[in-house]
Amino acid sequence: MIVKKTNKKTMRGIPNYYELYLKWWEYALQTGDFRVIMEARRFARLAEEFGQATISEDDTLDNF
Repeated sequence: MIVKKTNKKTMRGIPNYYELYLKWWEYALQTGDFRVIMEARRFARLAEEFGQATISEDDTLDNF
């Protein structure tokens, strides 16, 4: 999963899910905990849903 930030401004009252994704992904890299990885990916999908990021699927395991 490759997540890229978009240039859209976040709407008022909506959390910045992309920033939350980055924090959780950093924590996932430190711990390697599967639950943390799934939480980071959940925030990435929320960021995509609210237009804060785009996700392109990647079949390789190069990022982890």
